[in-house]
Amino acid sequence: TGACLVPPCVLARSRPSADVASTTALALVLIAGPRAFAPVSRIGAFHSSRSANIVATGMNGPTTNAEDQARAAALAAGSHLAPGSQGDLSAFPTVDIRAGTYKYVLINAAVPGGETKTLVRSGEGSYHVDVATPTVEALRAVGLNAEIPGGGRIARNDAKKAISVYGFSYGFGKGDHALAVELIQKDFPDYDVSWTAEGY
Repeated sequence: TGACLVPPCVLARSRPSADVASTTALALVLIAGPRAFAPVSRIGAFHSSRSANIVATGMNGPTTNAEDQARAAALAAGSHLAPGSQGDLSAFPTVDIRAGTYKYVLINAAVPGGETKTLVRSGEGSYHVDVATPTVEALRAVGLNAEIPGGGRIARNDAKKAISVYGFSYGFGKGDHALAVELIQKDFPDYDVSWTAEGY
């Protein structure tokens, strides 16, 4: 009964109900403008005010949400302490991965203005930030810098002596799986350690 704002509303009244959804979507684009629906990156979408309630879901339940993205962003921001701060990288083992299949992260640890070391961590946690937080907080507590360049998943099968690195992290991006394999192989010399870019 009301006046049509855009031509598609006329079509919506005359076409079968199956076309209403697509016609409505077209009407929204014409009203709001195409920029309102411009594509965004997978990571950026979760920092958008329009995406505050987005939840990505995988086979084992939610894989990310707005709170996870905010926590990951805060942790990934890193701490950059001034040279002269105390800290001993040798106190942190390069590889600490749990038997089974878990999310993993790479952590770049550094003495401010000095030595650096990349750590591999996997373990229990709903999100990658849960895996990263204990080590990052421990590093920063003793005056060491810590950043998280990426992550994924690690499947460690002790019965088969096989370790597979794969996937990515919504919060931190895809880790350097080749580097993770190189570091893991040194700690597990008798295991078959491999990686793939496939999967989550």
